[in-house]
Formats: sequence, structure tokens, C-alpha cells
Amino acid sequence: MGATFGGAMAFPKARGVWRDDRQAGLLIYDEPVVIHCYSTLKSVENGAEELRNFLVRMGTATNQGAVGFVIAGDYFEISFPLED
Repeated sequence: MGATFGGAMAFPKARGVWRDDRQAGLLIYDEPVVIHCYSTLKSVENGAEELRNFLVRMGTATNQGAVGFVIAGDYFEISFPLED
């Protein structure tokens, strides 16, 4: 995030819950970390591959069901395990 977009900050762990529809709606309680990065759409377009690689590495390393991210007010999600 620093190299591609010039920097980012992580907020302390929060407390959250999400519904895992792959497990019949089981509620998963966790302590998510929110990463915030200011950038331009052009930088996001130019760094899209690096951003995706970072999100996949992070989601895989932390055993996530999904990693959500917001760009220009639109929500996107990468679900795990990755579909081929």
C-alpha cells in the first residue's frame, strides 16, 4: 500500500460479526482490522494488480472468508477460497 499508493493506515481491531452463508448462515464473530488509504482512481487503476495481490495475500494469510474493500464509494469483495 505504501509503495503503490503512497501510504495507508490501519485502525485498531474492532469487534464485528458477519454471516457466513457457506456455513448455513453461521454468525462469525471476529476482530477486523480496517486499513484506510487515500488515493486517486488513476492510481488504483494503475496499481490494480498489486492491490488485488495484497488483498489475496492478506485474506489467505489470515484465513478469511472474504476481504471487502471500497473504491469511490462502491463495495467490492474477494471471497475465499478463491474460485479458479
